[in-house]
Amino acid sequence: MDWSEVVRKAVILAEKTGYVTFDQLNELMPSDEAEPEDIEAVLTALSDRDIRIEED
Repeated sequence: MDWSEVVRKAVILAEKTGYVTFDQLNELMPSDEAEPEDIEAVLTALSDRDIRIEED
């Protein structure tokens, strides 16, 4: 699956706070389609854009 849409939406969420939460990412990523390597790719893409992932 192309996760660029998930990354784009996460970037929009992070524009206000500088970070996204794990809960927000869970809402954006359908769990029945996400493989571990997909999750890693999304986290790497966010990190490359200097977006932190926070617990809450």
